[in-house]
Amino acid sequence: MVNKLFGAAAVTAAASLLLTSCGRTVDKASTGWQNGETMPSEAAAYSENDGTADASEQKAPERLDIALNMPEGYNIQKRCKLDLKPVMQEPLLPTGCEVTALAQTLNYCGFNIDNAALSDYFLPQDFDGWFTMDEYYLGDPHTENGFGCNAPVLIRTASDYFDYLKSDWYPADLSGTPFENLLYQIEQGRPVIVWVTMQLREAESVYQFDLGCGEEFWFNDYHHCITICGYDLDKGIVWTADPLEGSISYPIERFKTVYDIMGKQAIVLVGNEGSAGVDYSDSEYKKKWMRDRHPSWFGEEPPEDGEFEFYYEFDNPVDFTSGDAAESVGADSISVEIMQ
Repeated sequence: MVNKLFGAAAVTAAASLLLTSCGRTVDKASTGWQNGETMPSEAAAYSENDGTADASEQKAPERLDIALNMPEGYNIQKRCKLDLKPVMQEPLLPTGCEVTALAQTLNYCGFNIDNAALSDYFLPQDFDGWFTMDEYYLGDPHTENGFGCNAPVLIRTASDYFDYLKSDWYPADLSGTPFENLLYQIEQGRPVIVWVTMQLREAESVYQFDLGCGEEFWFNDYHHCITICGYDLDKGIVWTADPLEGSISYPIERFKTVYDIMGKQAIVLVGNEGSAGVDYSDSEYKKKWMRDRHPSWFGEEPPEDGEFEFYYEFDNPVDFTSGDAAESVGADSISVEIMQ
């Protein structure tokens, strides 16, 4: 890895840089929005509880506020396993483990969104190495030239997706929580998105280069993100949905060690059971939502003093609504609209 790949004065000039994620090192591909591409006017959501067409005329219930910390003196059951089906990040998102972990967790909760659509329209991405991984996904998850992101970025992704649906659901940041509290979440029916390393390798982050914002960029070459969906204390294992491996169990003690190494980052999704997967917004709201937060798609610049704290200023959406890619991501669940 070459030091200082990006510099404040040469951020946009780097065209063939070496980026790394999930143990891969490859040339950085060119990126850019192309006129005439399509964007979803509605990211699909459905609910087995309420599949009616009148959901957008209803209002989501009040936000569910619950205590997420395991009560003092509480003893969790010895074994618990949730029926969470893994979503594989390859071939569509070879370095998109975080957004894939979020997608499979959303699917478990009843939200019908695929990892590619979630990445293209809700994941903040920086292709130029300017921001930190707490602010943006650094790189391009559609290729092997992506690094990744940390919990705050996935919190933003999930929050924006729920807002897009006018849902009462929300992501809860459990970063820093003891590992035992993660198992408590599983027992309570909440799968947990966590940051680990590929194959639980005990590797430390190393210096890569200086970011455009001036901060040093340190990165673990085996950086990875998965969803914990079960555990067995007698066998000493946790079950996970691993975007690279599928359904796989890992030793609890080793998992704890790697969880600590990666900064104890963890997220759960919270909401009312009756509103799980329900889309409460309408097409006009969705169109305005996209235009407000993706002004560059419409040839506009984000306002200096805008209504929102965050704008997707570094967009590079990819159209996966036709051909083989469409079949792979289930594009029949995504309504699209030609940009004018």
